[in-house]
Amino acid sequence: MAVKQETTKKILNYIIILRNSGRFEEAVELAVESFRKTKNNCFNNEIYNCFISQNKRSEAIKILIKMIKYEPDNLSLKKKLAHHYFLSGDYKNALKYYKKVTDYEPAKPENQYNTGMMYHYLKDRQKAYLHYRNALNINPKYTPALNNIGLLYFESNDFENAVAIFKKTVSSAPHSPEAYHHLGVIQRVYYNDEELSILYLKKAIRLDPEYADNYYQLALTYNKYGKEQETITTLQKCLELCPQHNQAKQLLGKITENKSL
Repeated sequence: MAVKQETTKKILNYIIILRNSGRFEEAVELAVESFRKTKNNCFNNEIYNCFISQNKRSEAIKILIKMIKYEPDNLSLKKKLAHHYFLSGDYKNALKYYKKVTDYEPAKPENQYNTGMMYHYLKDRQKAYLHYRNALNINPKYTPALNNIGLLYFESNDFENAVAIFKKTVSSAPHSPEAYHHLGVIQRVYYNDEELSILYLKKAIRLDPEYADNYYQLALTYNKYGKEQETITTLQKCLELCPQHNQAKQLLGKITENKSL
């Protein structure tokens, strides 16, 4: 048995060397053959690692499904599968596996939150709210759940409740860029308050300077109140971070066209 384990370890190490050197096809081929002979899921795990290294998400999902058949109680595999389904936009299957994780570990706020988030993406706001609340019942300071409850109110145009939630977030988690982002948008859209909108959105940018939509929303505020140069500069920063931000491109194009007339 010890000899067999030593052989498995040597093969695994060689597969890892192949993967780290970019020889993915050889690594996968050897791992597939080794699994066929041994039925050891560690070889499937290396196949998964090869696919992840190549950003082959659909193939990674397939191998995770295969791994779960051999280890049906492996919670880590289910978490990975749920995560990849989520990133691929398959929210129904993501929900299926997040629920399995939550059923097994209901007392972890991140599990309740992830399940709620999938319901949120699937437009089932009532169940999303329920799971976000479950997360907060476990940990009242779990900021992601609090933010997303605020977002539920925001999406329903219940701006007063949304503001109350986001202000609660920033009082307990003052480094939450999401809360400041939405407060800035609400101050512009609902309260027509230029000063507070700019203040909150600038705070969001300071906390998360790499999030392009912070700059886009700030540009919308500048544009609403006739600050043309500030609008242009902020849109350019947005597009520097996210060149495919179509709304920013359209607004910048419109302003540039108007200036040339």
